[in-house]
Amino acid sequence: MSDLTQLQARIAYSFSDTGLLEQALTHRSSAEAHLERMEFLGDAVLGLVISEALYASHPDADEGVLSRMRAHFVCRESLLAISHQWELADSLTVGKGERDSHGAIKSESIQADAVEAVVGAVFLDGGWQSARTVVLSGWAAMFAEEHQPDGRDAKTRLQEWTQAKGWGLPEYKVEDLGVDALPRFVATCYVQGRDLGTGRGNRKKYAELLAAGKALLEIGKT
Repeated sequence: MSDLTQLQARIAYSFSDTGLLEQALTHRSSAEAHLERMEFLGDAVLGLVISEALYASHPDADEGVLSRMRAHFVCRESLLAISHQWELADSLTVGKGERDSHGAIKSESIQADAVEAVVGAVFLDGGWQSARTVVLSGWAAMFAEEHQPDGRDAKTRLQEWTQAKGWGLPEYKVEDLGVDALPRFVATCYVQGRDLGTGRGNRKKYAELLAAGKALLEIGKT
């Protein structure tokens, strides 16, 4: 199975024109046909999909609250988490100076921009509904992790649920991959010894929140 085929499986979308995906994965340091225009488009599509989802799921939230919530979903750290989830780094085409001696992408911005470019490429290839489906699927754990109107985050909600079941507290095992890793922390959430979800982030707390969000998805408590 080719790298692009595997990547499309992770994104959960099959391109009619794989050239669009290739361009979305190409940095300006390596070719004239690069990702920046698609990034521009993808940024707008992503913002609209997230805005629509938040508007529908929080009918009592005002504009200020919705704006702050949207900012969380489209910030660089969230985009980096999606980049890792989709395993974009190895598929990116960049100039020689953009990878370190180990072959890793040096810049967080390149990986974050590529996520938006991929969303833009999906929109160009399959239209609004395809892009919406890709975003809602890719960001599902973050939606599960997000703070509820009463202020409870995913870790709090998961803890309350397990305690109500008499299962005790969830446990989190966190691996620190080192300062050069992107993302740095990998957290796995266990309930009664069962692995229910893994989250990755540049902060330990964020990785744990994503792990808890995936655990909530797993148990159907989103």
